[in-house]
Amino acid sequence: MEEITFNGLENIGLIEEGDDLVQRIVDTCDDEGLEIKDDDVIVITSKVVSMYEGRYVDLSDVDPGLRAKTIAKSTGILPEEVELVLQESEVIASLPVSKFGEDYILQQAENEDRAREALEDLPAMLVTKRNGRLCTNAGVDRSNSPEGKATLLPEEPNESAKEIRERIEKITGKETAVIITDSEVSIRAGETDNAIGCSGINPVESDFGADDLFGTPKFGGVDLKADEIASAAALHFGQTSERVPVVIGRGIDYQKGGRTERDSEMVKKGLREAVLSSLHLDLLKMLPD
Repeated sequence: MEEITFNGLENIGLIEEGDDLVQRIVDTCDDEGLEIKDDDVIVITSKVVSMYEGRYVDLSDVDPGLRAKTIAKSTGILPEEVELVLQESEVIASLPVSKFGEDYILQQAENEDRAREALEDLPAMLVTKRNGRLCTNAGVDRSNSPEGKATLLPEEPNESAKEIRERIEKITGKETAVIITDSEVSIRAGETDNAIGCSGINPVESDFGADDLFGTPKFGGVDLKADEIASAAALHFGQTSERVPVVIGRGIDYQKGGRTERDSEMVKKGLREAVLSSLHLDLLKMLPD
């Protein structure tokens, strides 16, 4: 089996609107001895793609509407930030993080005082549907953004990934895959990086129904391949001041083609069915043994 490696580009520098992100990636790979090869997987944070595409907003230019102000009052989120979330997505629910997760978050904090400041700044998150997937706050993010600004996710991440992949092929002559990632809240009270856009790679590979070691049809085996690669690349990305926004994955066996799935409706339906099933089980507890 070929060795799998992930190498972060350490000297790519800050990317601003108007910069040639793709040429910068190619040049930095060459400078760091990582000349792009066929079948490489180029994993890029959504933040740097957003900056490249000019997807950031000055909060002072945002005029919150009545709905945004009402949600802001009940959640503690900035009205301007709520307005951006409403413009970018469909809001489904709110998560009052400071009410149910403060103790855990402070236990994990590197600096408790600074962690309290962060919780005061963003005491809740909105569960949203954007581009067919569930995420928090529609990806609207003030962290690692210029002062007074908020970064929005790329408008169409799959199209962004396709454009980057095609330009890389045009410049280098190499056929690669591109994954755009964003960090998202996990059910295990933390964050992981997920693929929000991809090109040149099938994001889902399935062995569902194939025979297992004992000849039994496999239940499961639907692998979120692009998400797995995104999580591995995130070991280089970091979440604060690392400045490693691009990782080159090499030696990865993957199926070509595909786009990230629009699966939010399935997730919403699954959550609804889970709630109904749990309610049914709770009612059954009332029956005598």
